[in-house]
Amino acid sequence: MAHNPLERWHEQAEALFLPYGALTRLVDTYGALELEYAAIRRSAALMDLPQRGLVCIGGKDRRSFLNNLVTQQLKNLTPGTGTYGYMLTLQGRVALDFVALEHADNLLLDVDRRLIANLLVELEKRHFAEDVHIADVSDTFGRLLLLGPEAGALLQAHAAVAVAALSAEYSHTTGTLGATTFTVYRHDFTGSPGFELIVPQTALLEVWEYFTRLPGPPPHNFPLVRPIGWAALNTARIEAGCPVLGVDILETTLPMETGPWYARAVDPNKGCYLGQEVVARMHARQTVARLLVGLRMGDEKVPVAGTPIFDGAEPIGIITSSCLSPLLGAHAVALGYVKTPYAKPGRVLEVLAEGSRSKATVSELPLVKL
Repeated sequence: MAHNPLERWHEQAEALFLPYGALTRLVDTYGALELEYAAIRRSAALMDLPQRGLVCIGGKDRRSFLNNLVTQQLKNLTPGTGTYGYMLTLQGRVALDFVALEHADNLLLDVDRRLIANLLVELEKRHFAEDVHIADVSDTFGRLLLLGPEAGALLQAHAAVAVAALSAEYSHTTGTLGATTFTVYRHDFTGSPGFELIVPQTALLEVWEYFTRLPGPPPHNFPLVRPIGWAALNTARIEAGCPVLGVDILETTLPMETGPWYARAVDPNKGCYLGQEVVARMHARQTVARLLVGLRMGDEKVPVAGTPIFDGAEPIGIITSSCLSPLLGAHAVALGYVKTPYAKPGRVLEVLAEGSRSKATVSELPLVKL
């Protein structure tokens, strides 16, 4: 299992954990789920992200080399900018998603840590005469997520982060805490303001403890920044309609099936990359068999992932994620794929939830607008 400098801190805080592949585990909750979720929506929350990995690509040909392998346009990235995209199989299926961050002398790929080994093999296999240097730096840097309405102000006040320069998604800059300098990039995937911190692993505990020890306003002096786990974050990202690789985006998923995330991850005018022929053909025809949609359940019954979605007796889709939405009066919401003719917002379908069928209305994403 990969070393995590925060593991002992989480254990002492009596966190509950979730396994995440063979490499690591995630905090699920510290036992106060409602307060953790409230911090995301009302104040500031901090989460440890040991499941994220980093690949550093240097050399003058780094952008053009990677550009030939991914769905998004990278050639025009400049230092301080970033983008989101997919890497596909030859059959046009999503192999992985990534955030690319361009620096003055390298490009960082932020990816699921479980996929790093296969990604390195793929990159090296396609590396020929280009001036490119590839390195896995996942063990060099730790990852934190600071999010919530107060997150930006905290970074500006305590780490000298120029938050105004981070208005665009995936834009990035640096912050400083004591002798530690770290990268900060904008990532609002829960609907609340979000900032991902790429911190030298040797300073990860120091940065974590600094933010989690900030006192709140009197008279109660509650923590200004609340540590959170996956359970709270998962609820917020489902409300925001954000799919997760390995949960909502699988190895069978085609880019156009990801609905609104297709436009975020794929440049339809870009050619010459792995799986591009399949993407171009589907884009030209504007046809896809199924689409990722949001679903608002008629009650508090939560369908589990893998549950079929029905139109009458006919199964027409499948649930991928679900939760109770605090912002929708504790009604259940879900993400799932349905056949395209059934994907129009307002269409009423049915889902088996907690032993009986419940109404499920197709809704635009995000499910909750903040």
